[in-house]
Amino acid sequence: MKRDVVVTSVAFAGAAVACSLVALRITRKIRTRTGLDPFAVPNGSSREKGADGRKAALVLTSHPDDESYFFAPTIQALKAANVETHLVCLSDGGAGGDGETRKKELLRVKELFELEGMCIVEAEDLMDGMTNAWPAKTVMTVLDEYTGGAPTTFDYVVTFDAGGVSGHLNHVCTYEGTKQWIEERKVSISSDRGGCPQVWVLETTNAARKLSGALDFATSYLESLIDSRRVFVPSASPMQVLKAVRLHASQFVWYRKIFVVFSRYTYMNTLRRID
Repeated sequence: MKRDVVVTSVAFAGAAVACSLVALRITRKIRTRTGLDPFAVPNGSSREKGADGRKAALVLTSHPDDESYFFAPTIQALKAANVETHLVCLSDGGAGGDGETRKKELLRVKELFELEGMCIVEAEDLMDGMTNAWPAKTVMTVLDEYTGGAPTTFDYVVTFDAGGVSGHLNHVCTYEGTKQWIEERKVSISSDRGGCPQVWVLETTNAARKLSGALDFATSYLESLIDSRRVFVPSASPMQVLKAVRLHASQFVWYRKIFVVFSRYTYMNTLRRID
């Protein structure tokens, strides 16, 4: 019986990866023709961002491993578009007393994705915990400090949406803080603050879609065609995503092993612009 389950899981994983590769090829062609890629720079345009002319993005997460389980396809897309990519994690994920271990694991993921910058915030009011509500003002302060305009001016901020993918309170508070931050920044924008970045949030889906793997490709892609503020981002390499989550060894327990195989976030992201 166990062998049948293992064989079925492996077969599904193989099929999901194959579907994802096909999806990647199709969407690359369509996104190039329609301009759906939010991170692409049109031919002949000028990138006046930083000394090397590259655009820059800030991926804001709540815990070490969020970037791998949820945001990996987006990070891959940013890197493929030659966008300078920074990761800010609002806690060390140390609710179980393993914060130091999780920080070291995240450093290894930084190297895997070749991120240009990373910061792990350690603040008393941003403690990891399912019931810990994080103050929006603290999240906003972190964003102010990291996006102050020097040495990097950010074009994009990517974070959770109001559902937080899993409904985790820390994820939801991360979104609420980011939402208030961009709203205030749009009102009080000034040239010395480096302008107003685009803010993209990772869409939460229902449980059936969340656990449908690459089979959610068609629905997600069609939604991106209907809504101009929504973008479909397929994973450039599901195998790299699997490698990334395995680097978080302290968290790679049996149910997360199952989740990463069946999760749509391994194979695709859907981003929605809120600024």
